Amino acid sequence: MTDKWEGYTSDPYAIVEQGPLISIGNPQWTSAKPYQDIPIMVFTPLQWSAMQRNEFHISAAPINLSLFGYNDKYIFGLPARYNFTFPEG
Repeated sequence: MTDKWEGYTSDPYAIVEQGPLISIGNPQWTSAKPYQDIPIMVFTPLQWSAMQRNEFHISAAPINLSLFGYNDKYIFGLPARYNFTFPEG
């Protein structure tokens, strides 16, 4: 599944950046036995640098994203609290 992330400033609140968010889900997921999706946010190097300088924020969590990986064009990050619901899987 593909969605988008939004980066915002806090004062004044404004959305200033956005990019793709790819969710990887377990194919064994059912409503009786849910699994946690893995959300991977995709950034350009300029966006990642601006986020690291606190020019915008992704969430209210006081923790930045974790670096998941990168290539020549993009940087991939995991949200700070994506797995705090602790479902199986």
